Amino acid sequence: MNSIFDGKLRVLDISMGWAGPLVGQMFAEMGAEVIKVEDTHHFDWWRGSLSMAPPEMRPIERAAVFNTANRGKRGVTLDLASARGIEILKRLIEVADILVENFSPGVMNRLGLGYDSLRAINPRLIMISMPSFGSDGPECNARGYGNTVEAMAGVTGLTGYHDGDGQHYTLSNALGDPVGGLHGVFALMVALRERARTGRGQKIELAQVESLIPFVADAILDFQFTGKVPAARGNRHCEHAPHGIYRCAGDDNWIALACETDDQWRSLARAIGIEGLADDKRFTDASARKANEDALDAELSRAFSSVNLDDCVARLRDAGVIAAPVNSAPAVMADPQIQSREYFVAIDRAVVGTHLYPGAVARIPDTPLRADAPAPLLGEHNRQVFAELLGMSDDGIAELERLGVIGSSPREYRMG
Repeated sequence: MNSIFDGKLRVLDISMGWAGPLVGQMFAEMGAEVIKVEDTHHFDWWRGSLSMAPPEMRPIERAAVFNTANRGKRGVTLDLASARGIEILKRLIEVADILVENFSPGVMNRLGLGYDSLRAINPRLIMISMPSFGSDGPECNARGYGNTVEAMAGVTGLTGYHDGDGQHYTLSNALGDPVGGLHGVFALMVALRERARTGRGQKIELAQVESLIPFVADAILDFQFTGKVPAARGNRHCEHAPHGIYRCAGDDNWIALACETDDQWRSLARAIGIEGLADDKRFTDASARKANEDALDAELSRAFSSVNLDDCVARLRDAGVIAAPVNSAPAVMADPQIQSREYFVAIDRAVVGTHLYPGAVARIPDTPLRADAPAPLLGEHNRQVFAELLGMSDDGIAELERLGVIGSSPREYRMG
């Protein structure tokens, strides 16, 4: 069955971490040929550290995050600190359609890989740069990671409990990275459409912090209209009540729910046997419930504490109330809805064996996305790529290995 690109689009991915590699992963799902370029010394830091385990355990091949974000790619290595490595990368750029990088601003220029230089080699090249904060402005040279991007975008400033001491919290994962990656895929698809019209490539810059700011749009608008700094609300909503997470019977069973209308509130009360609260003057309408939200939450917490989670979710959904269990990671994998749609895919990869990985989200029947190919081992496809694309001989590739320009194991191991 056909894919969107059918191998007719070539992407060079020299990025690290999550945001840039996610772009490459999604293009691989769409059928593009994606080549992951690393260095045997400065390999993708999402592989982890050599200190995690002895060499015979190949620790940098065991990172679940790397193995997820780099599925479907071919992997090569090049020493970009050497003139020979830069020369070979430029030869790959000659035959590429897209280049993905997320180095700090200035790194590509220092390597002699600024877009003006690359465009002279390949006028059809589309290059996307994904710095944390952009290539200009007072913070352009600051290094960024998930928690710092979230903080600058205003996400962290809204994350805290409504009745807490004002302390803010970072999220459990780097929200800015996947959001930046998704924006990057969209931008590249637009640039590909423009190239089809004009025949010319272009450079895209995507500052990850700017892609995350829309997540706090309501707070920004609120401040513009009222002049007040929005306070953290925890799990509460600015208008609706009840709206939150409540503990059910058992050790760690929680339910998330929201009532947007008075009818939904009355349906909730009937479903869990607290009809009397629906007529309580403190809770009869939305404004009253919001004004007495502390009392409402206390009443609901008592009611839910004796109710089985699964039974509670079923009753509320049958009653037309928006509700869902707060799933743990194992519960997500065991969820009947997720299982029925066969979202998770089993992938066998060298070193780590067979595990379940997230599948492709979009269902496109005529050109289906493919998410079942493993991530590459370090330098796994050196010989294949350099021979096929650049016409290198076996002797020439062996010479590059001898000189340390390429390799398939960390340089530290060879130096030991």
